[in-house]
Formats: sequence, C-alpha cells, structure tokens
Amino acid sequence: MIKLISLDLDGTLLTPDGKVTAASKEAIAKARAAGLRVVINTGRDRHEAAWFAREAGCDLLNSSVGGALVSEGERTLLRWDVPEPSGRQAVELCLDWGFDLLIFAGERTLVNSKYKRYLERYYPFPSFHEHAVVTDDPLDYMALHGLPLTKIHGELNPARYPLERLAALPGVTLTTSSSHDVELLAAGADKGQALAHIAAQYGVALNQCAAVGDSANDLEALRAVGTPIAMGNAPQDVKAAAARVAPSNAEEGVAWAILSCLEG
Repeated sequence: MIKLISLDLDGTLLTPDGKVTAASKEAIAKARAAGLRVVINTGRDRHEAAWFAREAGCDLLNSSVGGALVSEGERTLLRWDVPEPSGRQAVELCLDWGFDLLIFAGERTLVNSKYKRYLERYYPFPSFHEHAVVTDDPLDYMALHGLPLTKIHGELNPARYPLERLAALPGVTLTTSSSHDVELLAAGADKGQALAHIAAQYGVALNQCAAVGDSANDLEALRAVGTPIAMGNAPQDVKAAAARVAPSNAEEGVAWAILSCLEG
C-alpha cells in the first residue's frame, strides 16, 4: 500500500511552461484526503520547493537542492555539503571554464550579474529571484560569509564542462537534471537519501513510497522506493528504472501517476 508520493518539479509536476495544472492539484488533494503524504523532491532551492509545495497543495516537508537539503517549509532540517577543499576547487574549475552557474552555498543561491539578467527574462519564478544573491566573485562571497559549497548547477553545452576533472575531486558526485546541464553535489547526497529521511519522519517505509521523476538526478529516488514512476518525457534509462511510465508533463502525467497510486 502506497503511503507517500515524492514528486520532482521540472519535467514532472511542472508543465513545460513551469505551471502546476488544476488536474495535478486535484489529484494531490485527493491523495492527501485519502491519507497519503505528497512531497516535493527537487533540484531547485528550498524557497522554490516551499513555494511550489504550497501552490500544489503538498505537504511542507520537502527535499531541495537535488537532495542535498531537507526542509519543512523554508526551515532547513538537514543539509549535506561538499567537503573541502573539493568545494572550492570545484567552484574554481567551473569559473575558469566560464559557463553559466548557480552556486548553492549552504542555504543561499549565488548567481553572477550577467546570468541573473538572463534568468530574469527566461526563468520567471519570483521565489527564486527574491532570494538569489547576485555576486560576480562567488569565492570571495563564500569566504567572507563562511559558506560551504552544497551544489553547483551548470547550464548549457555540457561538452564544455571539465567533467573528468570535476569527477576526480574527492567526496563529490556528478549528475544531470536535463540534457543541457551538469550538477555537482557531495558524494551520497541525492534525492533517494533525502526521501529516506522524509519517509522516516513520517514513519513510512520506503517500500510504501512512490517516486515520480524524469531525469538522471531522480534515479536514486526511483531506485529507493517500492513504486518508481517515470514520466513519458524521461530518457530511456530513467524509464528503465521505473515500474510504471506516466504520460508526459505536457499531458497531465503527474495527475495520472498520483491517481495510479491510489488505485494500488
């Protein structure tokens, strides 16, 4: 019997234009009325996770930053940071290569001024922009405020990333949330580990959980649960890890997935 459903955001709960549909909200409400927990498990920051949890009608206990942070609303409960000196070395490598970065430093999200202007045009999510810290010297900012590296999200043209050098750093792991990015986190920090902590908070066994996702960074959550569900827009390796494949996020796939959990 499924007692908890974990939902990724981008490519999963959110439509291609970044919305939560009425059908998804209705399915979440129906699941919660039946006694199921429904939680967000996303690569976005904790503010966005909290905002979308409220918008969709989910429980407020959630995972964000790719599984590196567990929060209740916007209150952090657990966090897994990249060990030093690997954290600093990873940021230095990425800055040297000059691609667009979001640097998740503890509970802050750092972005340079040029990329922030781009995101203001193409990433229209107020909960992100209200809390993002604009700095053109993230290493100096992190040192000044005593901040660790929690995650790097690099966008556009993965062929340019120094992947071998990043992967060789001690205590890190690399993953992706789409075909055009790379993410670096602490080794062992992932959505499956975060979901295990959330399920334990609710007294739910992982084999009584379902997870819904579409990307490589969802794989550990899918592998952790009793009912893994891939979106129709997921790549083949993600679908291969699933027991069920829902329609795409443009076709009310999350509503379908949630209702399928209620059916057994």
